[in-house]
Amino acid sequence: MSEQPPDNIARHTVKGSAYSVGASAVTIGLGFVRATLMARLLADNPEYFGITTLALFYLGLASQFGRFGTSSAFLHHKEGGEAARATYFTLSLALKLGSMLLLAAVIPFITPFYADMPQLGWVILAYLGIELLRTFNDTQITMLSKDLAFGRLALANMAGSVARLIVGPGLAWWGAGLWSIVGEALSGVLARGLLIGLVYRPWRPRLGWDRQLVRWFWDYGVKVWWSTNLSFLLDRFDDFWIGTLPALGGVALGYYSRAYEFARYSRRVVANPVLSVFFPTFAHLQDDRLKLSRAFFRATSLMVRAGCLFTLVFILTAPEFIRIFLGEKWLPMRLTFQLMIVYTLLDPLSMAARNLLMAAGHPAVILRARVLQAALFIPAVIGLAALWGIEGVALAADVMILAGALVLFRHTHQVVDYSSRALWGWPLLALAVTAGVTLLLNPLWAGMPLWVAFAGKLTFIPLLFGGLLWLTEREQLLTGWSMIRGMLWKKRKA
Repeated sequence: MSEQPPDNIARHTVKGSAYSVGASAVTIGLGFVRATLMARLLADNPEYFGITTLALFYLGLASQFGRFGTSSAFLHHKEGGEAARATYFTLSLALKLGSMLLLAAVIPFITPFYADMPQLGWVILAYLGIELLRTFNDTQITMLSKDLAFGRLALANMAGSVARLIVGPGLAWWGAGLWSIVGEALSGVLARGLLIGLVYRPWRPRLGWDRQLVRWFWDYGVKVWWSTNLSFLLDRFDDFWIGTLPALGGVALGYYSRAYEFARYSRRVVANPVLSVFFPTFAHLQDDRLKLSRAFFRATSLMVRAGCLFTLVFILTAPEFIRIFLGEKWLPMRLTFQLMIVYTLLDPLSMAARNLLMAAGHPAVILRARVLQAALFIPAVIGLAALWGIEGVALAADVMILAGALVLFRHTHQVVDYSSRALWGWPLLALAVTAGVTLLLNPLWAGMPLWVAFAGKLTFIPLLFGGLLWLTEREQLLTGWSMIRGMLWKKRKA
């Protein structure tokens, strides 16, 4: 792969978005089928999902000690030569090995606190091994991102999704129980690793150490590290608290984790593929404020509009969705699921602002926002969990992510120029009107058979929301579509 930025970054970015969104449609569909099958096959043991979620919390906690923002630093670094690649790989590998050895050493001190989860220690060890394999994947993925090779990344994600669909439900059907969830994770890592490491192989891994580069990575990454530590705490403290609190425990965490898992599909449809493309693009455009402003506005406006639509669909169809796809046994998570939809609308938007500020070299702003969120979130989780259980924890997550989004978007104006009114105004109005009309029609939906009501809402909500946007933003939507179509199909000039 070429180490120089492409001649036409905008064209690569839009094509990358198309690759990522197209592959995302496949992986999301496969992932939904997999998650649904796993929920149905393991419905009698929701605590299995709680145990694996808690194990992943401790794995992530240990990983934070070995994650000094090296990937973000490498993407931000303007030179991507062999010395930078080898130094980045060596530093990342050393930090990851150290953190995993630390986790293995403290497992005997963790498990006594979870007498009702006797398999927790073995599950942590299994995930530890999977994480070491993932380290090699992550290095190559960062290289592909640096080179804007989004098509290859999309295919690798599809390969991992197919493997997980076959292995996870297959093991659950054969009676592997808890270990079917672990096997599912392992199969995804192996499939992606084989494709990236043996077929694409963007870089042949080798050890290297340039002290000047290490110092640069460290100076940049240590600021990212503090921010990512707080991000991890904000993302996973709720899992830890639910799993550790005796009044809640493994079963409650199982419901909570599945509610979050299915709520994330609104984020995965557009936000994840767009974010994966635009962070390296932001880094390449960091010295051109006009182009950076356009890239940020286009990416974020797409996520706002798509996010509002999927938020409406998931919240308003939640009762029918759970009964039809997951079964009656999962109804206790309904309200938690609806509250987590709000979180998954705001979180990727916050991440877009974080990626912009990170790529433009402003990690300190992100750190300040994270400190504020932590000060709100941790007390809110503790207090609201005691009052309302997992629903209270989900509400605390919504309050936290909203506060962070407001702070981060206020600071984006220091880096780029755009209209907040154009970004948020009409989509939020269309969301409010669509939600109000749909709720007013509840007597109509209630009188229909379950499948008919579900299909009716799935048809009515997008038509009303899309129609309102078409009436209010028609020129903007047509211009945007023409621009994207032209960038996708216009031949590159010699």
